[in-house]
Amino acid sequence: MLPLLGIGLALGSLAQSCLGSSIPRTAPCSSLIVTPPEGATLINATATERYNVTYDGPTYNGVAKSVDICDVEVFLTHGDAGDAVRFSIYLPLTGWNGRWQGTGGGGFAAGGFDFELVPAVSSGYSAGATDAGVPLDGNTDVWYNSTQLVENFVHLSFHEMTILGKELSEKFYGKKPEYSYWFGCSTGGRQGMSEAQRYPEDYDGIFAGAPAINWDKITVADYWPLTAQDQGGDPVSICKLGAIGNASVNACDSLDGATDGLISNPLKCQFDAKSVVGTEVQCDGNTTTAITEHDAAVWNKIRDGLTDESGNFLWYGLQPGANYQVQAIQPGFLISIQWIADFLLRSPGLDVSHVNQTDLVKYFHQSVSEFGSLWGTDNPDLSAFNARGGKILTWHGWADDLIPPLGTIDYWERVADLAGGQDKTDEFYRIFMAPGLGHCGNGPGPQIPTDNLAPLVEWVEKGKAPESILFSGNGQSRNICKFPKELQYTGSGNVSDAASWECV
Repeated sequence: MLPLLGIGLALGSLAQSCLGSSIPRTAPCSSLIVTPPEGATLINATATERYNVTYDGPTYNGVAKSVDICDVEVFLTHGDAGDAVRFSIYLPLTGWNGRWQGTGGGGFAAGGFDFELVPAVSSGYSAGATDAGVPLDGNTDVWYNSTQLVENFVHLSFHEMTILGKELSEKFYGKKPEYSYWFGCSTGGRQGMSEAQRYPEDYDGIFAGAPAINWDKITVADYWPLTAQDQGGDPVSICKLGAIGNASVNACDSLDGATDGLISNPLKCQFDAKSVVGTEVQCDGNTTTAITEHDAAVWNKIRDGLTDESGNFLWYGLQPGANYQVQAIQPGFLISIQWIADFLLRSPGLDVSHVNQTDLVKYFHQSVSEFGSLWGTDNPDLSAFNARGGKILTWHGWADDLIPPLGTIDYWERVADLAGGQDKTDEFYRIFMAPGLGHCGNGPGPQIPTDNLAPLVEWVEKGKAPESILFSGNGQSRNICKFPKELQYTGSGNVSDAASWECV
């Protein structure tokens, strides 16, 4: 679920200024001894100084500079399960800021390793990643039926990683981390929320982007666009889906007071694809074709989300402004294919490309019933995390094409109901909905925060809770509002400039 982002991000001056003073190491790297967490057995551990470690690809949790580290590689197993879980703990040789950062993964890969570790260490954190004992290429065929590996992936391994990372930080620097933070998107966001729900003492602050919570629901519901394509006619082409999507943006763009190519609040967008039936669009070069009733019906179904045969709502769809291509074009969303074939049907490699609505609804209920309690990561009771002073910031793009943003709002509302209302929830958990932002980045709108963890650090350590978070990219910037507030054009100024917008 986590794409490589085609954008370069820089840490803002705020992030640099709020990082702690440099804390020197007090022990040789080679002297570090690993104590396995309770319930785990040490297979092997090495601690090696490495110099000029870099990561050349795009990152999303800061700039990846050249760093010098004590690289502690740990392998653990559990009982007679036969698993071998890798943990990488990176300890900066110089410039430690007194903080620990846990990092997550994407899709069915539990960790990103250097993709996230190098930027974290570049910012002064000691940091860790884990593979949970499963392949990093996302192949679930080899572990879907392993109770231990499933538990590792869902919650255990990144909790153990946190224990290892904090203890090794203390041994290396002679003091415990003053604060611990989580940063992740998609699966990494789900992992962060799992920490808050299951292990509330692990982290002081959690930054969870586009979290794949409601996992048991979204993994099936994300296959609905492809099923909708198969109903009652030929599949709608990418070109036509895109044309209807563009029409939805054109219809709702100015609801925020400005025409900027973005829908600030899709919940107010009442666009019906039937309104553009008969509109001619150019596809495949110079070929002109008209949008049909079938085309419009498919687009509407994708937007409205998965329902049963009687039209009863099951889960949310994609919003106007999102790219429907990944989910609506064969072979469909890979995560959903794996979930249905491997976990639900226990038949790796099974062709599920033409699942009908009846079967998809059956799979949805099966997924919720059999996997919800373990995989769902949607427990709204965050009281223990709140009681220990923990803070959570979540951002989610309105144009997310993989994880429906309304699922995040649904969860936030359930947390608020349990916590005693929005004001109470604001004390420890805030979400920010970004116009035009795709999944963990991309999309036509401003991109994910250039300040990264800075707003969370300010909140945790200085008590300054953010009312907005700056997003920038694609030639635009916006101070994304704390939900349920939304952006409104002030009536003057460059529409591409954050200063021309306000939260209302």
